[in-house]
Amino acid sequence: MIMNWINPKIIIGNTATGDYYYDRPEIIGEIWQQILIGNHVLLAAPRRVGKSSIMKHMIDNTVDNYRCKYQNVQGLDSAEHFFKSIYELIKSCMNFNQKASEWLRLLKETGIEEVSITGTLKIRERSINFLEAVNQLLLKLKQNDYKIVFLIDELPEVLHNLNKNNNKEDAVIILKTLRRWRQEDQFSNFRLVLAGSIGIYHVIKTIEGRNVDCNDFHKVKFAALTNEEAIDYILWATGNKATIRYTEVLMQYLLSKIQYCLPYFINLMLDEINSKARKNHNPAITVNDIDRAFDEVVKNSDHFKDWKSRLFDYMPLADAEFVNEVLIFIAHKNTISMQKLYDIAIRHGKKDTYMDFIDGLEEDGYITEENNTYFFVSPFLQAFWKRNNPVYHG
Repeated sequence: MIMNWINPKIIIGNTATGDYYYDRPEIIGEIWQQILIGNHVLLAAPRRVGKSSIMKHMIDNTVDNYRCKYQNVQGLDSAEHFFKSIYELIKSCMNFNQKASEWLRLLKETGIEEVSITGTLKIRERSINFLEAVNQLLLKLKQNDYKIVFLIDELPEVLHNLNKNNNKEDAVIILKTLRRWRQEDQFSNFRLVLAGSIGIYHVIKTIEGRNVDCNDFHKVKFAALTNEEAIDYILWATGNKATIRYTEVLMQYLLSKIQYCLPYFINLMLDEINSKARKNHNPAITVNDIDRAFDEVVKNSDHFKDWKSRLFDYMPLADAEFVNEVLIFIAHKNTISMQKLYDIAIRHGKKDTYMDFIDGLEEDGYITEENNTYFFVSPFLQAFWKRNNPVYHG
């Protein structure tokens, strides 16, 4: 029995930070390149690629004359709450004199509700127009000798939920306001970096019928790790003297099973292999252990069921049923041709719009295209969809 078993340096589910953060310098470099030339950035990437990790890493690793502020807006249920979160974010960037000035302005605008025995003033925040307050604070940022980068996570989900809960007006206000801030010179002292786990283009098109309110962002795409990068990642994850070590042959076989080498998918395999070996008190693994780990990861649908449920959460039922049938077909047949796509689209009444849905699936990291045929980007997703839908006669 190995008493001091050392696990690989991986994290599954939560945002990877600190020692668990694996640097992606080429992606961060492109983000900063676009910010420095004056662009606002949209992190265009599928789920589980590490968008939030990169945004949080940027907070403490800025370039000269810039400051980064991160805010996860998931769960905010109104435009007022969204602008309040931005207001608090901007206040955290202000110097003492600016904060004092803003405090006095609020006093004049709202008055004092009560004074505690310690002398603390309670301001009637419910009467604050946070959008107007943000507009004023953004203008004050021009007094600073540095620029601010606002890293806003999960905005697409906020917009979708507002629209879903019959609050389309608030979603439109947020979109129009963000566009105004990006377009007007008076708000030029900050940059936006947006990210989310669902495609913002699909969400905006659902709300407004077009994508004009986000077409000025520069898209930074997250590619899967190359084979060389994936090898480096495995060595990095096991470089803390992890009990299980991988030879070159085992690493190459592991990557051949994963194919689409997102750190998340690699972590799932490393974790499953490690857990099984630790239970058996045997750190010597073989390709058979890798095969078994792949099957176990697929069986644990918690890892992948969110990919399917989101289709039905974020699309009308008829649309979700169409894209789900496309994915079921690919799961069983490995690929789908343009002609077969068209045939399925006709059956679902999507003759004029079906490629918009296919583009969305590609943008969100479900499928990819080569030589006019589409296939799953990941064998994990294909195996999950086939296991979840074992019979198909289409």
